[in-house]
Amino acid sequence: MRKLGKIAIPLIGSTALLIGMTGSAFASGTITSGGSPYTGNVLATNLGNVTLSGLSSLGSIINTCTGASLGAYTKSDGTGGQLNSVSLTGCTNNRGGTTTVTALNLPYTGGHVDYDSAHTSNRDGTITINAPNASVDVKAILTLPAWGISSMECHYGLTTSTPLTINVYNPTNANKPVPSNSHGQGKLAGQALQFISGDSRCPASASANGNFQIVTDPGGADLTLGP
Repeated sequence: MRKLGKIAIPLIGSTALLIGMTGSAFASGTITSGGSPYTGNVLATNLGNVTLSGLSSLGSIINTCTGASLGAYTKSDGTGGQLNSVSLTGCTNNRGGTTTVTALNLPYTGGHVDYDSAHTSNRDGTITINAPNASVDVKAILTLPAWGISSMECHYGLTTSTPLTINVYNPTNANKPVPSNSHGQGKLAGQALQFISGDSRCPASASANGNFQIVTDPGGADLTLGP
């Protein structure tokens, strides 16, 4: 069994990325900024470290990144989601080395934002990237000194039918992941990317965890998701 690390895009994590989830609690949302419908770019930046973790044939690999940024586009009705940029910086791993993460084949399209009227787990909605998605290719190059490996390249994507879902919290939500931050937020909690190519010692999947602030780009204005 193999596995890899944590990320976070709001996508961004905001990752504006996205497709819908089924269920009576979910409906197409309306995205507003300053009280008016908002169509345009959004920026998701990390609040705390982002992690990517997995289990390699050699053992557990945990990557910790101190910086993360995702740039995306969405329409005000939650459709037309597109992830345009991904940046993960300051990434080290628990085997004494560094990890470089690069998103290939951008932009990633296909997805949407949904409003959650049931407020499941205290969220206001979701951002979902559809799966399978042949365009998604996240490359990780790891140095693993503890195992005597100078460079190991691993590629991850969305190859199963399970979408990548980010929980979304409005600025006024008292239960958002980082209450001290005044902006809207997104949360990745163990969402997985699957191994698609690279070294045979790479983890079979990469589990991503992290919290993000989500605002308009440019401007840094707050965004609100409603019915």
